[in-house]
Amino acid sequence: MDLFLAQSVFYLRNNIYIFIKQNRDSKVIRFCVGKLHSLMHPKIDMKNIFKLFVILLLTSCASIKSIELGEKAAKAGAEVSQKALDIYSLLSQQVYIDKSQQDKVKVLTDPNPSEMALPDTKVQDFSGQFASRAEAYRSLMNTYTTFTLLTDSKYGDKTREAVISLQQSYNSIEKLPDLPSAVSSKLPEVAKMITQAMQVKKIKVHNEILFRLTSLYITLWEEDRKAWDRYIDGIYDHYLTGLNSVDPKKYNVKKISSSSKEPYNEDSILILLYRLEKRDEIVRQKNDIKRQLDNFGKALRELNQIHIEMSRSKTDISGVINRLKTVDQLLKLE
Repeated sequence: MDLFLAQSVFYLRNNIYIFIKQNRDSKVIRFCVGKLHSLMHPKIDMKNIFKLFVILLLTSCASIKSIELGEKAAKAGAEVSQKALDIYSLLSQQVYIDKSQQDKVKVLTDPNPSEMALPDTKVQDFSGQFASRAEAYRSLMNTYTTFTLLTDSKYGDKTREAVISLQQSYNSIEKLPDLPSAVSSKLPEVAKMITQAMQVKKIKVHNEILFRLTSLYITLWEEDRKAWDRYIDGIYDHYLTGLNSVDPKKYNVKKISSSSKEPYNEDSILILLYRLEKRDEIVRQKNDIKRQLDNFGKALRELNQIHIEMSRSKTDISGVINRLKTVDQLLKLE
């Protein structure tokens, strides 16, 4: 039996070495081969090697799999944060679009445009709010970048830096001048967890903190989203109403007819069809922006669920992988 066990372990060792050689860049493989070497110590009873090998190999590989998932989750978090920066950049551009559209409507609806001064409409401006929130997500992205290093064995001593980046991300939300009460009420709990984690080197604990932290960002997003929707609706609905109030006599019907594919020649019909076309174009622009906001919100919630799942004592690995795929798909949607 001793000979059989020795031969079995030798056979497994050789075949695993072949597999390792073909997959030498895998963290799982690098970790598990270390366990294999420890089993080959001459003082270990050969009868127990096979059992120890199987148990330690499986538990070690499962642990490293969680670490690799943690790295992927951190990468997904950085990508979601970058998407947030893109979203706030998109929202920031609306103030210029709004001004341009309102100036245009004033010109088109003025009864005597030849004598009017150049319009300079003052519009609602959320630039300050957008900038402060973008800064908060920039801080969150830095946190995830640090956590990506934390899951790499070469940077295993970066735990304190990771927790400090968590604190900075938390601070960036806490310092928002117009913080909704739904967010501020959750701050003490998250602050306490971050303080307790300063010296803790556990991936699962940090995932629980990231879950709490991203929950703050979700609450902030959902509270803000109501205002952003009203803002976007106001910009495009106002523009649409303004265009529809333009005197029909100001339209160049011949130009409309030459660019139209419709088989009609009555002026009033051509003008109405043109207005329908412009309405659909404006509504489409508005809905495209809202769809991007929707997809970002969904990606942020998926990221949040990834962290809570990875903080559990028994992580549903397949569930985390599926959610990571969902995040990737949502971020690619326009």
